[in-house]
Amino acid sequence: MSTDRPSAEQEIEALRAERQQLLRTLEFHERDRQLLAFEIHDGIAQDMTASLMFLDSAAEGATFAKEGDKEACERGLRLLRDSVAETRRLIQGLIPVVLDERGLVISLENLVARFRNDHGLEIDLTAKVSFVHLTPAVEMVVLRIVQEALNNVWRHSQALKAEVRVTQTDHELRVGIQDWGVGFDPAQVKKTRYGLAGMRERARLFGGTTEIDSFPGQGTRIIVTLPLADAILHV
Repeated sequence: MSTDRPSAEQEIEALRAERQQLLRTLEFHERDRQLLAFEIHDGIAQDMTASLMFLDSAAEGATFAKEGDKEACERGLRLLRDSVAETRRLIQGLIPVVLDERGLVISLENLVARFRNDHGLEIDLTAKVSFVHLTPAVEMVVLRIVQEALNNVWRHSQALKAEVRVTQTDHELRVGIQDWGVGFDPAQVKKTRYGLAGMRERARLFGGTTEIDSFPGQGTRIIVTLPLADAILHV
């Protein structure tokens, strides 16, 4: 008896092809982020930094004709300094994460070390997993989620310490990031806020979920859960 229903082998092959396409999309996305970071660094950031140096030098010996001109000049310089700092933070967030050939945990350790060295954050990383490698696409998603969460700690929380916890169950990978900073009211944050929306979307693409718990003055906790079915590489 004939049937139009796909066989199990066809369904598996279709899922495999879908994952390969998703991996290629993620790789293109990482490449585009890197190119954008280079463009900002070599173009806008360099021009803004040079402009700030010239204006700082000119302001030191300037004589202001009208009352209030000096204060206006100082305000303009402060805004330009803030813009330079914000541009550098933007570049930092665009820098691609690197998958270490020794496995996901080593990749996470490298990412955490970069935040410690670059931003002075005290980050406690704990990983309780039995695998070494996940598929590259899943590893990339985990690293990007942790990177974005730590970027939010650095940029918004005013916290000096954060924790990253990665745990494995029989069927799921649980990634938790917590800080004890100023926190926020999730109801007041737009769902389109790119950092949080990006974390949710990355998890959703892989069948996962994202929970964000935060209260003003009590810090923030982000928990991402991803299914491990077909994600573990046995190498």
